[in-house]
Amino acid sequence: MGEKAVPTENVRNVLVLGHTGTGKSTLIEAMLAATGHTAAHGEGCPTVDHEPEERERGNSLSLALASCTFEGVKLNLLDAPGGAEALGDAYPALMAADTALFVIDATVGLQPQDEQLWRACDEWGIPRVVFLNKFDVDRARYQATIDQLREYYGKVVAPVHLPLHSPEGITGVVDLLHCCVVDFPGGRRCDAELEDEALRETANANREALIESVVENDDELLERYLEGDTPSAEEISEVFAHGIAESGFVPVLCGAASEGHGVELLLHFLVEESPSPAEAPHPLPHDGPTVLYVAKTFSDQYVGRINLLRVLSGSVHSDDELVCTRTGERERLHALFSLRGREQLPVDGANAGDIVAVAKLHDVATGDLLTPDGVAPDLALPSAPPGFHRVSLEPVSAGDDDKLSIALQRVRAEDPSIGTAIDETAGIRTFSFAGPIHVDTTIGRMRRKYGVEVEAQPAPVSYLETIRRRASGIGKHVKQTGGHGQFGVAHIRIEPLPRGEDFHFEDAVVGGAIPRGLIPSVEKGVREAMRTGPLAGYPVVDVGVTLFDGKHHSVDSSDAAFQMAGILAFRDAVAQAEPILLEPHVALELTIPDEQTGAVMADLSSRRGRILGTDTTVDSRTLVRAQAPEAELSTFAAEYRALTGGRGELTMAYSHHEEAPEAITRRLLEQREPANA
Repeated sequence: MGEKAVPTENVRNVLVLGHTGTGKSTLIEAMLAATGHTAAHGEGCPTVDHEPEERERGNSLSLALASCTFEGVKLNLLDAPGGAEALGDAYPALMAADTALFVIDATVGLQPQDEQLWRACDEWGIPRVVFLNKFDVDRARYQATIDQLREYYGKVVAPVHLPLHSPEGITGVVDLLHCCVVDFPGGRRCDAELEDEALRETANANREALIESVVENDDELLERYLEGDTPSAEEISEVFAHGIAESGFVPVLCGAASEGHGVELLLHFLVEESPSPAEAPHPLPHDGPTVLYVAKTFSDQYVGRINLLRVLSGSVHSDDELVCTRTGERERLHALFSLRGREQLPVDGANAGDIVAVAKLHDVATGDLLTPDGVAPDLALPSAPPGFHRVSLEPVSAGDDDKLSIALQRVRAEDPSIGTAIDETAGIRTFSFAGPIHVDTTIGRMRRKYGVEVEAQPAPVSYLETIRRRASGIGKHVKQTGGHGQFGVAHIRIEPLPRGEDFHFEDAVVGGAIPRGLIPSVEKGVREAMRTGPLAGYPVVDVGVTLFDGKHHSVDSSDAAFQMAGILAFRDAVAQAEPILLEPHVALELTIPDEQTGAVMADLSSRRGRILGTDTTVDSRTLVRAQAPEAELSTFAAEYRALTGGRGELTMAYSHHEEAPEAITRRLLEQREPANA
């Protein structure tokens, strides 16, 4: 028997976010130690960073769940990776969270991924709490970091801790919300007066500012406050908690996770002030039919595939049978459990708002929904931004194609941020990743979990060919080998079509020069010839073909003969029609911090980019719309990230093909000649 389902009001779902290196995983390990669920924390984060790739790199690369209990409340701590190329797991997890806990390195301040994830929380209405970490380091800057947070996010930033220092580091905090001093390492609250007069004045000023911001959100408290009646700590706490749930306040706490300082205070705060699923904004009623959301899919070498499930509404029990809305297939949830890293903790069931896990579902992936009837509710779901690092993936061993196919299917079920597309020009499947680190970790995972060695190559650019002018061509295929021979003659005219019209075939044969039944054979041959252009072997597009004459033989003419005649006729005509190379162009939309706009636009211009327009966003950044040749953008995403310090946003999508400059065509042909020699 497993543990009984936890009431909705006794659950806190906390998504731990922040830039790589801020100490997110260390904080979670310290929280597990403080709640008595693990031994005292030390070096490393063995509970949540348990994958070999994570231990090798020293940071989180995929979402992990660590559940613990504190003061009778179950905390589901979701550890999200913070690297720029590992954010694919953070976005789907937003749907599982009721609070986002941002861990910020107080020695550095806000960093690029903090800003990106903060905007995502704004978009999805996720309440936030900030923990300023690393106050065991003398470079930690409290007021500078608070000022920076307020500069970026405004009055909602509400400090509730004021750190107390000694030459050895942080010794405690002033709890502004409860009007007391808290000593470290024990976390003991006391009513001691602050001896330092300047610090006492700072604490009083900060508490007054906090009270004023709180009472402004409650008319009755505001009226009493203006009359000189200071609200009690309990009244302030109640209004403050309501404001957090509505994102009207972003409380800021502080400590040193590596020393355990401030961790118990944080746990108290999450239990007392952060919203339960019953209090947090949510798109579905908790008492409705059962709806489960798959926040993460991953594979365990002993158990197989595991799915993390957020109960959006209703309840779920072991052995329930639900339907995946994507596949329409029924799935039996054989045994539910909570997770603490790799440790599985059996549970009988889960109520609305809780997060549990289940193993060995047949075909369920990250982002899926499970319902009793397979009908998906009208629900917007978060997804990671698309990646722009395109590669092709091939097995090192020629006989491993099937193994690679299975491995790719499974890793994409775990990580839907890996995009895929068929490159019709090259006839291969390409994949899009967030960057080279994302590629490397995915390849390492396929090697370790699925036993397949994989090579990544840059995805080929999808060049095309077309013609500049009209021309005529004759295709004559005559073979006599004894018995039935082969005979077919086709006369065609070709002309350029407007961009994007691809191909048009017209039958203008009169007098039965070619029998009706063999006309499609000529068209089939022409289409075959267009697959390989005369310049560099790329497909030919935007060409109109008119078949106007030909010859046939009553015995030797056949489908095959006239297909070959069509091929030869097109090759003859296209060679005279001034063939040209078309290169693909990409539409870009860039949201750039103002101070980096000039550098980004200069970089785009160096890549033959065209600026189509600019605008200003609501948060005073510059929105740039541009186009550039795909061939020039292979390194742009990484360079853009570097130029903007990771603070820029980028979308790219195919726009159109247009004629390549002569120098580009010449260079490409020179590059291809050695390969074809």
